[in-house]
Amino acid sequence: MINFIRNDFCRISTRKYYILISVLMTMISIVLGVYLTSNVQTKANIAIVTKSTTSNFQSKYANVTRLDKEPEKYELVLSKYDGVIIDKGNGKYAIDTIKNEDYRKTLEMVLKNPKGFNPESKDSRGIGTTIIGYLLMFILLQGVLFMFTLAEDIELKQIERIAAAPIYFIKYLLSNFIFNFFIVSLPAFFILAVMKEIFGYNIGFSLLEYAGLLGIIVSFGIAFAMFINVIVKVSDTANMMGSSIVVLTTILAGSFYSFENGNKILEKVIWILPQKDFLSFVQGLENGKNIASILPQLLYVIIISLVFFIFSIIKMKKDYVLRED
Repeated sequence: MINFIRNDFCRISTRKYYILISVLMTMISIVLGVYLTSNVQTKANIAIVTKSTTSNFQSKYANVTRLDKEPEKYELVLSKYDGVIIDKGNGKYAIDTIKNEDYRKTLEMVLKNPKGFNPESKDSRGIGTTIIGYLLMFILLQGVLFMFTLAEDIELKQIERIAAAPIYFIKYLLSNFIFNFFIVSLPAFFILAVMKEIFGYNIGFSLLEYAGLLGIIVSFGIAFAMFINVIVKVSDTANMMGSSIVVLTTILAGSFYSFENGNKILEKVIWILPQKDFLSFVQGLENGKNIASILPQLLYVIIISLVFFIFSIIKMKKDYVLRED
């Protein structure tokens, strides 16, 4: 198995530019997460659509913009506005937001008492959750990218020779897992350690906690990437399909901001995404929730990872080891 891992590292030189770019993306995501949460006091951006010239919506916790007509939907998607309050006349208002129901209730509080509105909540994201949220997509994308070792062996039929060799096939698969685990997790952990120990930034969690959290999500990303490659069996197609799924599901899961809008069907789809449960677990951990209450969310991510990994092993053994040709 050590020889397999050594060979995987030797093949890095053929993809060195992609690897450097992915590591740079990880670095930027961590630095942005630390900087934005530590140094920038973010305010809610609220648009009030009214024809009244006497509107006095003001709050020190929110940037309130008066508009004559409703903004386009894409402006909400791009976070130009977190929510829109529409003056219907006669003291009636409507609220529009792409965020979840809790945020809609927050906007209702703005209507009742705009000057006394305070957005702070016990369920708000802290520094650690924000950093993990920024990291999540890039970690999963790297899991897909660095599975090129297995993808190339499958596409070039090298795996058939490996399966026919007098070695345990499971050792080959574990070597791919170990190689990807370290090549993805170590750069992220190193950058976090530098930010905390050398530059003195508050990163929300201890380095030991980050090691555990990174281990879980990196393992999930590798298991998913392995699953995609054994199903598709074409390197470029698997890479493109896996990356697309990662980007779409991670954004929907709320990696950067909540994407719920009170739509029951959308909410059900979002809540089955492992990334959503992982972020909820991280946020609960940072907010000091009882471990027993958030443990099922962590177990769900671990179980999904095991399902992907076990399925991949069974499928590959069936395709390359148990054949009778």
